[in-house]
Amino acid sequence: MRPLFVLALTLLSLAFAAPQPALWVQPSGGVEPLIQLIDTAESSIRLKIYLWTPSRMDVVEALGRAVKRGVEVRVLMEREPAGGRPSMEVIGALRDRGVELRFSKPFRFVFVHEKSMVIDDRVAWFGSGNLTGSTFKANREYMLVTERPDWVREIARVFDADWQGQRIDLSHARLVWSPDRVVRGVREGHAREKVLGLIRGARKTLFLEQAGMVDEEVIAALEEAVARGVDVRLVGSPADPKENTYFVPGAERLRRAGVRLRYLPSPYVHAKVIVADGNTALVGSINMSQSSMNANRELGAILTAAGEPRAFFRLLRTMEADWKNARPDNPFLLPPVEGVAPWTEAPKYYGRVVTVEGRIAQVESRTGVAFLKFDTTPDAFRLVFFPRVYGDFDQPFPEAYLGKKVRATGRVKIYAGYYEMIINSPSQLEVLP
Repeated sequence: MRPLFVLALTLLSLAFAAPQPALWVQPSGGVEPLIQLIDTAESSIRLKIYLWTPSRMDVVEALGRAVKRGVEVRVLMEREPAGGRPSMEVIGALRDRGVELRFSKPFRFVFVHEKSMVIDDRVAWFGSGNLTGSTFKANREYMLVTERPDWVREIARVFDADWQGQRIDLSHARLVWSPDRVVRGVREGHAREKVLGLIRGARKTLFLEQAGMVDEEVIAALEEAVARGVDVRLVGSPADPKENTYFVPGAERLRRAGVRLRYLPSPYVHAKVIVADGNTALVGSINMSQSSMNANRELGAILTAAGEPRAFFRLLRTMEADWKNARPDNPFLLPPVEGVAPWTEAPKYYGRVVTVEGRIAQVESRTGVAFLKFDTTPDAFRLVFFPRVYGDFDQPFPEAYLGKKVRATGRVKIYAGYYEMIINSPSQLEVLP
């Protein structure tokens, strides 16, 4: 047997003998595997999260069960997600169940955008997914679950430092961390270095599935890759370029440079992935933005075809399927959808003007906004109304529409993890017999 062939077999056998991370793909995976993972905890849970909406009270309940079993549960949450505030409903429920909760310290990071959990210092869960309804029902997300001891220890060590608001030296990290900066001699991360190294080191292909594309240095590196003959593909979700400049303008600039660009309307791309030369991938929470790489707390991992084959090839298969299902045009620039669709299909038409039909199962009125919802689940598709138009609709508003079958026309959008349609005029809403 040839020596090189023997060496290849040896390396492959070692890769499969080592603790192999599992790749969880959303929305097909659902939330139940995460609940089951929490239910295995015996001594400790460290959970760090950016966004947590009331649609994920099932995770709150799972953590509450862990507390009752005597598990120490600590949650570190971003103080101001998406420019707003954390859900008071979630915060109150966590505290009521005995979870120890802290918020990110002001000015330590722009955002704590990492999404991770360590259970019993034994297993870690991390990636792009927040604790929202859309994460597990409508988004393309990639999460890694690993028992690899060095990864688990590192995530736990960084959690403990962030819990105390302390700096931690990550100059020799096994994983990929943001912020990429050195403060008072402490290297806090090297995400930019890893991202640019992967792009600049590619020889044949680059394949990206990204929620954003705004970092000038990354865009320039991708343009340079095309110029040296690298086949670059990019998949992201469509957006109205007049309202959201986070992905479309940068992506279209890359198209003009020769990048092959496609838009995936559904599932909504919240992933942050780069694959180089079909054998090395960066997966995690790191967006292609200056803030994400240089100012946020973020976490990612490098996967290779040789080192983590199961997770790597599942990732590649999913990305290839998304590429096949994506389209070259931006649906925000397409004409309205013909006909009437059931409200359950609304996410399928993200970005387009469509007419949906269904019965209003729940109404909500809050300060500054009202909702008509087609189901009682927290993440159900909703019609959104602002106070300036309340008087234009049936009174008392919004209670008059409860139980009514309606037909609504507008553009399907997503806000804070919820698919919705903004209603500005009575001409957009018809009550059916």
